[in-house]
Amino acid sequence: MPYYLGLDLGGTNVKAGVTDGQGKLLTHVSIPTADATIKGRASLAPKIVIRRMVDAGRQAIAKAGLQLSDIAATGVASPGQASLAKGVVLRSANLPLWENVRIRAAVSRGLNLPAILENDANAAAYGEWWVGAGKSRRIDHLFMFTLGTGVGGGIIHEGKVVHGASDFAAEIGHTIVVPDGDPCGCGQRGCLETYCSASYTGKRASRQLAGSTKVRKQSTLGPIFAQTGAVTAADVAHHAEAGDAFALTIWNQTCRLLAIACINVCHFIDPQMIVLAGGMSQAGAFLLQTVDRHFRENWWKMTPPTSTIALARLGNDAGVIGAAGVAKRAHEQGQLPPAGK
Repeated sequence: MPYYLGLDLGGTNVKAGVTDGQGKLLTHVSIPTADATIKGRASLAPKIVIRRMVDAGRQAIAKAGLQLSDIAATGVASPGQASLAKGVVLRSANLPLWENVRIRAAVSRGLNLPAILENDANAAAYGEWWVGAGKSRRIDHLFMFTLGTGVGGGIIHEGKVVHGASDFAAEIGHTIVVPDGDPCGCGQRGCLETYCSASYTGKRASRQLAGSTKVRKQSTLGPIFAQTGAVTAADVAHHAEAGDAFALTIWNQTCRLLAIACINVCHFIDPQMIVLAGGMSQAGAFLLQTVDRHFRENWWKMTPPTSTIALARLGNDAGVIGAAGVAKRAHEQGQLPPAGK
C-alpha cells in the first residue's frame, strides 16, 4: 500500500503527517515555523522554513515506522498567493520575506519525493471532503469556509479542487458584503473577512466596548474588557450563548453576514454541503444553529435550500490530511512532476 506525506505550512507552526491510501492519519508532527536560533524576520526566511518543513516530514515518516521509499508523494499546503502549476508561492502575508519562492521543487529535493503544491484552505477543504464532514454523505460538491484570523475558502467539484484561471478561486473572505464598509488588510473595504473572521469579531466587540461606558456596564463582557483591554470571538460566543444581549448582537451580526455569504455561494456553485471550519467552528452547535437560522430566513422563496451546512470534523489535521490527499490524487492520475522539479 502506498503512503502519502502531507505538509501544512503556517505562520506559526509547520505540521506534517503520513496517511494511508484511505486517508487514515498515521502520525502527526508539529514544529515551530521559525528557527529559534535565528533572530528577527530572518528566522522565517524561505530556505530556513523549507528546511524545517523537510525536517518535519522526515520526523513524521520515521514516527510512522516507514522509510522514504514507502512514500509515494508529498503534498505541500501553503498560505498566500501562489502559482500552483509552477509550484511557486508568490506572496504570503504571514511570511513577509516570501516572494516567488519555488517551494514545491525545494521540498521535493529535500525529501527526494515527488511533490505537489496546494493552497492551504483548498487542502483543508479537500481533507474534509475526503475523510471529514463530506465522507459519510457521499458528497461530490462541497464548499468550505475557514473562519480564523481571516476567512478563507475552498471548492471541491466532483472530487477535485477548483483553482480558477489564476489559482485564486474561492477567496471568499475578500468578497465585499458591506459596500464602503470597514477597511480590510487586502486594500478593499467591507470584505467578509472584516466582519466574519474570528479576529475581527473580537475586534468589533472590543471597539464598541471601548467606545461606550454603558455597554461595558451592562454587558458581561465588560469585566473581561476591563481586565485585558480586549475580548475574543470565543468570549463573544460564550457570553452570547449565555444570553448577554450585547454579545448576542455582535454574534448575530457575524453569523448573519456569514449566512448571506453561504447563500451567495449556493447561487454561484450549488454545493451539496457547506462546511464551517477554523477557530470560530469551536463554538460548535451554537455557530451552526445561528448561521443556519439566518441562512433560512434570508433564502429565496422559490425553492427550499438544497445545501446542508455542517461543522468541520478534522480540526487542525485537515490541512495535513488534505495535502496528502491531493498528492494521492495527483499520483494516481500521473500528474506529479519528477522528484526535485
